[in-house]
Amino acid sequence: MSLTLDILEVGARGDGVADLEGKRYFVPYCLPAETVEAEPLDKRGDGIACELLEVLAPSRHRETPPCVHFGTCGGCALQHWRRDIYTNWKSELIAKSLAQRGVKAPRFEAPVTCEPGERRRADIVLRREGKRVLAGYHERASQNVVDVGTCVVARPKINAVLAPLRTAMAAILRDGTSADAVVNETDTGLDVLIRPHRRFDLTLPIRETLIALAESADMARVSWGDRATAEPVLVRRTPQLILGDLSIEPPPGAFLQATKRAELVMRAGVNAWAGEAKHLADLFAGIGALSLGKPGKLSLFEYDRPSVAAVDAAARKLGGNRVTVQLRDLFRRPLSTAELAPFDAVVLDPPRAGAAAQCAELAGSKVKRIVYGSCDPASFARDVRTLQDGGYRLEKLMPIDQFLWSAHVELIALLTR
Repeated sequence: MSLTLDILEVGARGDGVADLEGKRYFVPYCLPAETVEAEPLDKRGDGIACELLEVLAPSRHRETPPCVHFGTCGGCALQHWRRDIYTNWKSELIAKSLAQRGVKAPRFEAPVTCEPGERRRADIVLRREGKRVLAGYHERASQNVVDVGTCVVARPKINAVLAPLRTAMAAILRDGTSADAVVNETDTGLDVLIRPHRRFDLTLPIRETLIALAESADMARVSWGDRATAEPVLVRRTPQLILGDLSIEPPPGAFLQATKRAELVMRAGVNAWAGEAKHLADLFAGIGALSLGKPGKLSLFEYDRPSVAAVDAAARKLGGNRVTVQLRDLFRRPLSTAELAPFDAVVLDPPRAGAAAQCAELAGSKVKRIVYGSCDPASFARDVRTLQDGGYRLEKLMPIDQFLWSAHVELIALLTR
């Protein structure tokens, strides 16, 4: 049975939130102050997830979504919200998380807003259904695949590769099977990792098909397998990422900041906020995108073997021992307070789960400056509270909207002792 609901706010997942007779309801594609008709579906957390049936009284901030797939594709949740109001909401997500943890926060720096067509990394789902190959993204809360014509947030070169991927996968995938294409746009072209969902032997016909794919789509490199064991099939141009005055060859399927603009802003934040550090530690370093090229001695710590190998190769180009990299799982083996003693500044850019164990050690250290990049306000607030209790002060914070029209938000912050 459907309900008429008044939407109070947009929650942290991007859904409209309503209260009725003491129960909370979560309705997608709604905005504050709207009245909607919705059908309750399943219990979710402390409320009930719903399907939106009709917007009975729309908000004056509602706009026409720019993408024809909006409402079906699970990639974007908020294309219908006026841009300035939506941007403010993302900053509010961060502020609320900090307030819930009792963190003393400064006035935020002006948010950095990325634009449509800037997303340089995409995980494209490929599925064979009869004679047809679908290439796109999962539907909202479903394993069904939306066959995408153009993704409005992705770079033009990523959109251009969708048709060649369909053609190639028609010759590789059997009916009912799937794969992912992890597509990164590097400074020398597209770097594509085909990751089958079930084990496929890399046969000669598959190799030939992938080579033809790379040639037809002007890819820099095409590889096959999972990230840990990816095998390059054809390298037409070595994928390169320019990081200041240094270049690095990323491993297939490497994690990159979603947009180049966000990466440059975060690098600038590290350069400005880490000060003139004589010895900088980059924790959860990835391929060193935030720190490589910074003057002074640099020590990077990362748990992904292919990324460590890539950074090590780049460091050897520099010669000497100014840049070192160590394979280390900082979730299980965080740098201890004693191990942190040589560093006068730390860069910290952990996955969504944050860095609870590492921040507990940092809280007892004498590191003067911490530059923290985060893609999750809740785990960031938890970690900053730990650091605040250890004597640090949150001095600067800049929201970065590189996950355009989603409920996710990036940020970079400075903490000082």
